[in-house]
Amino acid sequence: MELRKAEFSDLDRIMEILADGRSALAALGIDQWQGGYPAREVIEHDIARREAVVVDDENGNPVATAMVACREEFDYREITDGAWLTESLPGDPCYVVVHRVAVTGDRKNGGIGASILEYAAWLAEELGCSSVRIDTHPGNIPMQRLLEKNGFSKCGIICISHAEGATPERYAYEKMVGVAATREAKPLVAMR
Repeated sequence: MELRKAEFSDLDRIMEILADGRSALAALGIDQWQGGYPAREVIEHDIARREAVVVDDENGNPVATAMVACREEFDYREITDGAWLTESLPGDPCYVVVHRVAVTGDRKNGGIGASILEYAAWLAEELGCSSVRIDTHPGNIPMQRLLEKNGFSKCGIICISHAEGATPERYAYEKMVGVAATREAKPLVAMR
């Protein structure tokens, strides 16, 4: 397994992985991603900004995808029922944000999601950020378990601006990073 930056040649496969994720969410009764989001244009933008990553299987075929970047997430400015672990000024984020995580059905529960989170923590440390932030639908229990298992703390509730008629509330999670936090775990996939 290898985690790498996505290329435009990966676009069709990424859309297939996201469609698989959309089906998995629907099977859980979750209204997230049941509209047109994430649209092809969103993923094209992620790739152009070098924020999209894929995880290739042993044959070099992408089996997972995510957006990982050090940039401000507008929807994270307001949080209720709690507080972020770190402070971040508008226009000067101190965190790496993770969005659009999807793993093909036959590869779920194999540690790939954890590897994406590990990459985000590594990137945060490399860029001098103090944490990683991510949000998930209140009904997405598998993602909540993955986040908590990987050292993320539930911080409160944020509302997303692109809910497309779905539940706009999301559980907000954050994980502090530092030398000790990122050096202890061994990567499950190679990064390049």
